[in-house]
Amino acid sequence: MSAARARRAASRGYTLIEVMAALGVLAIGATGVLALQKATLISNTNARNLAIANSIAMTWAERLRVDALQWNDPMRVPDIDSDTDWLTLSTTSPFPARLPPTEITALGAPDADVLGADIYPGDTSASAFCTHVRFRQFTDPASGTRIWESLIRAEIRVIWERNGDPINCGIAPLTVDTNPGRFGAVYLTTGVLRNTSEDRR
Repeated sequence: MSAARARRAASRGYTLIEVMAALGVLAIGATGVLALQKATLISNTNARNLAIANSIAMTWAERLRVDALQWNDPMRVPDIDSDTDWLTLSTTSPFPARLPPTEITALGAPDADVLGADIYPGDTSASAFCTHVRFRQFTDPASGTRIWESLIRAEIRVIWERNGDPINCGIAPLTVDTNPGRFGAVYLTTGVLRNTSEDRR
């Protein structure tokens, strides 16, 4: 190839077909990057919701353990109904009832915002997470008598809307049970022990 012909070929630029092929390759690459970005965003949101819901559930487990300090049955007189804030639900709404724990200002609320902080009356934050509790006393299936008088099983469920919308914490727990595709949930089960310090005196 002569030097003149090489100069003419270099000055021609790109053909339309070369430009279209390059744009096609760019479009395919960009589509893959956008799809990966969407999948990453969804995964991050799911991971964040699980982490916050786990934190809320553990906070409620600790609240129930602190509440059990008031359950001490002085002189063998049961006081779980009169002295506890949330464990009283074990007798007023026994298993299998699942319900939101009673809201007590400065102690705990069943509604939480997107960061997991309790929402109290007057707070304008939208509810992102709701807590349900269910209590079960250990009984003998044959006779129905309690096996462990000083132990209660507490099941804590924290739920959220999978689509990211604010959640209505007044929703019936049965609705959540029958719509697993709509709600995300974290379950935590723990034992709550009666304060037995009075027994040692």
